[in-house]
Amino acid sequence: MIAAALRSGLLAVMVLSLSACGLWTRDTTERPAPLPEFAAEGTPQTLWSRSIGRGGDRFLWQMQPGLTDDLVIAADVRGRVTALDRNSGSQRWETRLRDVQVASGMGVGGGIAVLGTLDGLAIALNLDDGDEIWRTQLSSEVVALSAVAGGQVVVRTNDGRLHALDAASGTTRWTVLRTTPALSLRGAHAPQMLPGRVLASFDTGRLLMLGAARGNVLWEATIGIPSGRSELERLIDADGHIPIYRGAGFASTYQGRLVAVALDSGDPIWARDFSSYQGGDIDTQSEVLVMTAADSHVWGLDPRNGGDLWQQRDLRLRGVTAPVAVGNQAVVGDYQGYLHWLSLDDGRLLARVRAGRGAIVSRPVLADGVLYVVSGNGQVSAIRARIGDD
Repeated sequence: MIAAALRSGLLAVMVLSLSACGLWTRDTTERPAPLPEFAAEGTPQTLWSRSIGRGGDRFLWQMQPGLTDDLVIAADVRGRVTALDRNSGSQRWETRLRDVQVASGMGVGGGIAVLGTLDGLAIALNLDDGDEIWRTQLSSEVVALSAVAGGQVVVRTNDGRLHALDAASGTTRWTVLRTTPALSLRGAHAPQMLPGRVLASFDTGRLLMLGAARGNVLWEATIGIPSGRSELERLIDADGHIPIYRGAGFASTYQGRLVAVALDSGDPIWARDFSSYQGGDIDTQSEVLVMTAADSHVWGLDPRNGGDLWQQRDLRLRGVTAPVAVGNQAVVGDYQGYLHWLSLDDGRLLARVRAGRGAIVSRPVLADGVLYVVSGNGQVSAIRARIGDD
């Protein structure tokens, strides 16, 4: 597989028009929008911020912090794994894994934290002290991990395989393979653990529901269909976070569609044209489905039919993450380390704060009214999720 690090508007950077003189051709690639000006309606509160070591390229280092009741666990690109106190940010323990380059993490649960490496290792650590419990060599680079649930963690590798690993020993319980196109976006959907089931999507625009015990396919649905003559035009990856609400999952593809799928059968409820590799979230009270499009426009949609409610264009091409919905607000990160708050009423910008000097590398994690964010310079921050809450 040729794994292409193609993201957001940065895709266009790879497609330069060269004249016969080549070097003297002016680059007309559209630049990311500057930080928008707006009247702030609140001030985000940073509770604490700590360095965990050396960060990494946001395309190669997909680090999402893992949470327990009292810990935040994250790893830097060179294998330094740190557990921080959720309330204070103080260090509880630190482990240095030798001769690894961390690519993804953290899958947490059942007393362990699991990370993945560029060389295809899945490594589990004890949450009490950081000691290594097991490491398992998989078929290729680990690009995403599920939470640990039901005594296992489901690991997605870059060759289109899902591996269910026993949480106690790291042995493989089952493996599922789907074909991988010659060209695909960098990254993958983190398998989502549901009661007795695993929801996963693939670079072919397919969505699968698997039995957690055996990996048997319960149903398979097509979210996007490739079209176009070139491999670039036919990119159809389904990589984004899939929000779940009232028995439906809302799955999107790059250069394809957004589809509401019935989780019990895989049948489509509604579908619309939409391009996204980040995915979305949903506020269950206001019933707004908020999605990040491939051009970093943020959309508010009606989850009942996919109809437009609003569109926020001021963050165009800023490498915006999937949103986190918090009441009537949504929060997204961008390529310069900023978090932006939006109103779910009309999409207007409410506030922003800089969480780090590098890009926000993954969707923020929400727990108990606090967002936990990792930036590309190796900074972990805890920030109050809603503005206006004192």
